Amino acid sequence: MISRSKALDLINEDTLHERAIARAGSSDFGTDDYREGLGVLLDSASRNSRLEKIAPRMSSLVVDVLAGRLASQAGWNARPETLALPVTAPLVITGLPRSGTTLLHFLMSLDPQFQWTPRWVGEAPLVRPARDQWEQHPQYKAVHERLEALFEANPGLRAAHEMGAGLADECITVMVQSFISNMFISMLPLPEYRQWFFETDETPSYVRYKDNLRLMGADTPNKTWLLKNPSHTIGMEPLLTTFPDARVVVLHRHPVETIASGASLTYRGADFWEKHEVGPIRLDVYSRAVKRMAAARERHPSRCLDVYYRDMVRDPLGTVRRIYAHYGLDLNAATETAMQHWLDQNPQGKHGKHSYSSGEFGISDSDVRAAFAEYISEYSLDASVGS
Repeated sequence: MISRSKALDLINEDTLHERAIARAGSSDFGTDDYREGLGVLLDSASRNSRLEKIAPRMSSLVVDVLAGRLASQAGWNARPETLALPVTAPLVITGLPRSGTTLLHFLMSLDPQFQWTPRWVGEAPLVRPARDQWEQHPQYKAVHERLEALFEANPGLRAAHEMGAGLADECITVMVQSFISNMFISMLPLPEYRQWFFETDETPSYVRYKDNLRLMGADTPNKTWLLKNPSHTIGMEPLLTTFPDARVVVLHRHPVETIASGASLTYRGADFWEKHEVGPIRLDVYSRAVKRMAAARERHPSRCLDVYYRDMVRDPLGTVRRIYAHYGLDLNAATETAMQHWLDQNPQGKHGKHSYSSGEFGISDSDVRAAFAEYISEYSLDASVGS
């Protein structure tokens, strides 16, 4: 393990910026509004008793985010006209983590009427090239090799959450550029940052994200965006105000299952977590999320379509048809055939079974039920446990 002084050097703000500049080959980070969140993040880490374990991961993560920020700014500087492009009526998938959002996102990404962000583009945004050019791009190759190494070093991670350089990725990969992000809460045990995050308006993250969508989709500005992120449950209000014509699909699964599953995924992601702390953190974050989502939906009625995980698993194509019908989208035979083929090739458990329970992670099922009582009742989720 490294020394504390070495750990502090690793998360020095100036050093992190210098490393990002060296990687990206540019030095324009744009406005300074991200520095508050970055400062809170680094200060929270510096106070942590596990700094020596956390610092290498945080250092790498922050440099990645800063380099992504530089890439976006370079793209806007090169093509400033992109900032005036439309982002019209995106279709947004959300719901508590582990509620089927990834399955639905992957399925709908097969429909050519949508554009979406592949992981390799989201990490360092650029104008997305044509699909047949992806594998030859150095950035694609780097992301692919890193993800494969991650899966090899973390057996069972792919079974818990599939990722790929060319697969449809979550919004959070890009939104993290503002350093107001649930990603840092999910990846790092930093209570001071978590408290600051919940007291801070996420609107700057959503505004910058919209500009990044304009950049990434600059060559197809009139094509509908397909977006997905469980953290939109926390940021539902800024999502609906930043994208006033967004069409939102909210998936629902019993929190007894989603919280334990998410805790397992977090714990698998790094060796600095104490197993007993992961559950209470997930419980805190996402019990707040459903309350925020409910309040935002009251202020913006009729903006969301509710979909149940149990229906998604039992009849994926039927669920897709219902979504398309609700939002007036066309689902042609070729796309439906492609979706069925994908389902046949990717059965649940393809990469192994993801096993978990609340008790492993410092909470009980009754704790989860109490924290989510109103949410469980509103969506009649008790009938869906085990579905």
